[in-house]
Amino acid sequence: MQDKPFVVAFLGPLGTYSHQAAYDRFGSSVHYRECRTITDVFNAVASKAAHAGVVPQENSTFGSVIETYDALREQGVGFIRGEVVLEVQHCLLVRRGVKREDIQCIKSHEQALGQCRGFLAQNFPSASLEKMASTAAAAEAVLTSPNCAAICSRLCATVFEGLEILFKGIQDRNSNFTRFYVLTATQDSELPCPATTHTRCLIRLSSRRENVSDRPAISQLLAALNMHVSRLDRRPQLESPVPFHDVYFAELERGDSTSWTLDIEHAIERVQASGGQVELLGIW
Repeated sequence: MQDKPFVVAFLGPLGTYSHQAAYDRFGSSVHYRECRTITDVFNAVASKAAHAGVVPQENSTFGSVIETYDALREQGVGFIRGEVVLEVQHCLLVRRGVKREDIQCIKSHEQALGQCRGFLAQNFPSASLEKMASTAAAAEAVLTSPNCAAICSRLCATVFEGLEILFKGIQDRNSNFTRFYVLTATQDSELPCPATTHTRCLIRLSSRRENVSDRPAISQLLAALNMHVSRLDRRPQLESPVPFHDVYFAELERGDSTSWTLDIEHAIERVQASGGQVELLGIW
């Protein structure tokens, strides 16, 4: 009997940059499951409907992805096993055989149209611009629009048969990166990727004490942690009856230590001893 395919969930639809990031990590040997929201990706992994998931974590222009951190507030939503950093590069796609001089309309999401404004003004000053729900939706629409082009990811040329890339890297600025987390249901779940040396981890921090006067400050928890924190994010703690009782997400980087896993275990024990609540959310 043939083994079931490895399923990777991502924020859809097909052809989005989340799909591109997932494809860059897992290639063509897995089955991709598109999800409507980031929360749906987490749910697909937690319920074992997907073996792994890829979710956006941070953009170099717009900062942290709030929905991802809101999902990480919950218990048992998955374990982070890796990351993908994707340089957002817009391409201009057309139906196969369409020439540059044939293009009368260019479709895309409004952000992509704005990010390519200079290129469009210089190369297609007479073309009309049409806003679409997503870059992938624009690519699909071009299939039935012979005089139109779409601004989207390069993956759309593979997803939508009949399209080809006319121009690559048409964005006005080349400093737009998105970082994605790769997650599985548990730390020991199968992941078809080569083993790598673990250099980072993510933990969730909060206080066990509801009394404000008795609750340790985040500075105390970080001091007890006593490790190199490369980034710190926070979201409201929804279950707490006390207002502004936040939950923090600390990403730690490995130093020269040869016992990284043991260092993390000892750090967690120190935080718990200081009155903090802590959970390991990922090692990669």
